[in-house]
Amino acid sequence: MNFIKKHQLIIVLAVAALMLRLINLDKAGGLWYDEATIYSIASKSFPTGMMQADSHRFLLFPLYYFVYNLWINIIGNSDFLIRFMSVFFDVLSIGAAYFAGMAFGEFLNKDEKFSQSTGLTYALLYTLNSSFIYYAQEAKFYSMTFLLVNILIVFWLKFLKNQDTKSFIPFYLANLFLIYTYTSQILLTIIILLVTGIYFLKEKVLRSNLKYLLILLTVYVPLCLFGLYIKNYFSGNFSAVVYDNSFILIALQDYFTPLLAGVQNNVLKYQYVWLKGLFNPVFWIFVFFPIIFILSQIIKICIKSKEARILLSVPVSYLLIHILLSNFSEYKVLVRYTLMILPFLLLLAAFGIDSIKNNILRKTLLVLFVVVSFLGINSNYGAVNIPRPDGYRLPGLALQQYKVNPEANFILPIRPDLLDKYFTITGEKLSLYTLNSEEAQKTYLTQDEISGIKNDKQNPYKYYRRYLLSDKISPDFVEYIMDNFVEDGHQIVVMTDKSISMYTDEQIKTIVNSKNYQGYPLQFLRLSKLNNDLLKVLHKEGKLQKKIMVNNWEIFVFDI
Repeated sequence: MNFIKKHQLIIVLAVAALMLRLINLDKAGGLWYDEATIYSIASKSFPTGMMQADSHRFLLFPLYYFVYNLWINIIGNSDFLIRFMSVFFDVLSIGAAYFAGMAFGEFLNKDEKFSQSTGLTYALLYTLNSSFIYYAQEAKFYSMTFLLVNILIVFWLKFLKNQDTKSFIPFYLANLFLIYTYTSQILLTIIILLVTGIYFLKEKVLRSNLKYLLILLTVYVPLCLFGLYIKNYFSGNFSAVVYDNSFILIALQDYFTPLLAGVQNNVLKYQYVWLKGLFNPVFWIFVFFPIIFILSQIIKICIKSKEARILLSVPVSYLLIHILLSNFSEYKVLVRYTLMILPFLLLLAAFGIDSIKNNILRKTLLVLFVVVSFLGINSNYGAVNIPRPDGYRLPGLALQQYKVNPEANFILPIRPDLLDKYFTITGEKLSLYTLNSEEAQKTYLTQDEISGIKNDKQNPYKYYRRYLLSDKISPDFVEYIMDNFVEDGHQIVVMTDKSISMYTDEQIKTIVNSKNYQGYPLQFLRLSKLNNDLLKVLHKEGKLQKKIMVNNWEIFVFDI
């Protein structure tokens, strides 16, 4: 009872966070591609079944898959319950955020009252943050990662202050759990390690703490082994991503405002959206005000406090590395790849807000921020209402409704097993993405084009140009389709996801001939062309029995 009385405000925030995150949690479309991919792996046995299903993805999120597997086996595997796992971890983050604020206050040598206030303010900012709410409604690893980042912050600050074994052990474990929940966060942990070393050096205590830093390096040993086991361990398919440096404006909007932008992909030349917003009062209220409010508090406090600058160095370094890589390598950053730095920024903002000496001004600004955030969250561009990609539930139901033969050969957009949760296929499961293999490429690309795609990863667009503009389908391509996708006596069912294969041949030609050709994700241009050519071959070689349209899906049933 004393615990509840002491922490009643944080309990109220946790309940409010839960209520916000439950709004529209059960999406009508079901699990979309990323969610279905993770489910298809997590539903296998741990770890052998998962390794056999996809060793690369399993080793990117091994701890998350372990927890996911436990959850669906103990709690249940309905779409609602699977997404509720993310809600569960995100609500726990409210408590972790509170203790992170407390730890920061202690690190600053503030009194308990100020530390508690900073913790509550940070927990409030976390509760109302649209990005955290959005990913709390997605069956992916983000919410568990955010929780672990907050826990890491708590014990990092305690370790910096106390510099003893008692503080180091939970800090070590937080690093370990974070890395093996989402191994790409090796970058974040390395930055924290370096900042810790620099801090100890400036405080002239590096020698006495060097043993801790050396021990901390051992968390990376399994990663090194993973890297030897799988080549290109941290590789990714960035041909689906577009990027320019207006990305930073999208990031600021998604970090600090209730209105989300570029959630699935970056929006190029986003500065023009902001320029138009200068003449739009609504944009000022829901975008400019929250950004100015939060950023001004971060900047103010970092000017005044050396300790705040230590904390700020982590997200600034992290974001800068991602932007540099996006400019000078094939890597392309999306906002969701950088959301792990948001807890650091909101914690600093909370410190800044609680440092406003004028009590009336502080409360007024905070109330305005809360009202704007709540209204924005529930708007069309807020976390609970913003459109998401179509999932696999509706096409699965359509297949049942139209009595499509499950013994047919099914061709799905990328991974062939993502429909399994909603429709049992007993025939062969195939993938359109097979046509992107080098063997298949030989049927529609020249050898020089294939070599160029392999060796010139910075500019693959020029090597696909001829094919994307071509009208003729080569006999080799037709033969490949007939040999690999067609089986005598079996119907062929092509599942076309129009959020992936979205362009007609005419649209592709217009895009390729435009000045903005490279502003369109190559992945979607390429898969659209391959899907179009596949359908042309099947139309010519067989007979279309059914065409079913449901939301963003087109389903073609052919007799060959």
